Amino acid sequence: MPALEFLGDTTIPRSPEFRGTTVGGLSGISYDRRAGRYYLISDDRSERNPARFYTADIDVSGRKVTATLTGTAPLRRQDGSVFPSLASGAVPPDPEGIAVHPGTGDLYWVDEGERSDNLLNPAVRIAKPSGAYVRKLPIPDELTIAPGAGPRRNQALEGISFTPDGTRFAVGMEDPLRQDGPNPTAQAGALTRVVEYDTATGRPVAEYAYPLEPLFAAPREADSGDTNGLSDLVALGGGRYLVLERAAVVDRYRIKVRVFLADTRNATNVLGRNSLSGATAMTKTLLLDLDDAPGLRIDNFEGATLGPDLPDGRRTVLIVSDDNFRFLQTSTVAAFALS
Repeated sequence: MPALEFLGDTTIPRSPEFRGTTVGGLSGISYDRRAGRYYLISDDRSERNPARFYTADIDVSGRKVTATLTGTAPLRRQDGSVFPSLASGAVPPDPEGIAVHPGTGDLYWVDEGERSDNLLNPAVRIAKPSGAYVRKLPIPDELTIAPGAGPRRNQALEGISFTPDGTRFAVGMEDPLRQDGPNPTAQAGALTRVVEYDTATGRPVAEYAYPLEPLFAAPREADSGDTNGLSDLVALGGGRYLVLERAAVVDRYRIKVRVFLADTRNATNVLGRNSLSGATAMTKTLLLDLDDAPGLRIDNFEGATLGPDLPDGRRTVLIVSDDNFRFLQTSTVAAFALS
């Protein structure tokens, strides 16, 4: 059974002026093994600066972790322009996850879309390392917004990861589709969905139900909307994933983050199915509750990636927290050893 050992963490300093941008909202991370650099995507919906990503050097030596931002670039539309803000009358993307193609170095990123007066379906897009637009990939019909169906607002595509060989990548829905039932509560978990794509064709080839844990505590306010969700996933190959689940109970000032090992091998392929009725979900095992990582300050951890190999043969796993551009939160990078 794989195991995770906490090694250490560091904070990316809050900066209102890094190469013309405000640093924050870091909700996804991916390691470019060929170049030895990391990419971090911000979920700023072009409110402070145009939708963008950052590059960083992150080093893990023993139990010391350092992280330094090295650059930033805006994500661009097909016509080469940056994404405008909501104030402009447009519907900007909600970038939540990023993954580096292990062969080409292209950046694959997911957008949660928008479900309000203005509609924007969730999306999977490809960009060059410069941020230049490459193309937009199809998503399964069941993940699109429809009356009474599809994703809830701000609970759509959240995570993305390539298999080590690059032949497939997967995207994860944060919480259940409306037709799949209610969000997790303190009384019950729920089923969300993980979609696997064939990298060569850019088309979805499989989809699985993923079982989310119940909310770890009941909010004081019954209508708080607090829930638990899938915030990122890391493809290990062979149908196995590390899955990062992040839950918050705001009125109790608590966040809980857990890492699970999940497996698709006995799960039902539900691609194209509008209902999960009768489907066998992915199996999963708890690897680590971050409450059990001594010395780690629990924050809003949303992104995860495999990093380089350690001298002892284990692989690093790095996670990053989204500070929501709030003073009391931080952009923390935490490192773990995966046996």
